[in-house]
Amino acid sequence: VIVNQQKGPLPIKATFDSPSSAPMYLEVTGSVWTTTANQLIGIAVQLDGAAVGSAQVFSNTASTHRPVVPTYILVKLDQGQHTVTLGPATATTTSDLNDFYTVTLHY
Repeated sequence: VIVNQQKGPLPIKATFDSPSSAPMYLEVTGSVWTTTANQLIGIAVQLDGAAVGSAQVFSNTASTHRPVVPTYILVKLDQGQHTVTLGPATATTTSDLNDFYTVTLHY
């Protein structure tokens, strides 16, 4: 587990050591909200500064915290230290201290 139920707001940055150079998956979960109804919102995922994916959800109502659909992102890392950064996926994505985030490396 790289990030375990870390309180928002976004962005969140964490460093971790890759135990292998074999293919692995990053699992990202959390919640976000929007001030405007009928918006696609989510969590953008960067690995070592490069965009690698996002976890999203469509929000029909405003001002309601929504869990994103968890995403599993295939990654192939060199052994050693890396940085994962979570940020808003869209301009209408909002987060605050009532949102929590988890990032897990599956290998």
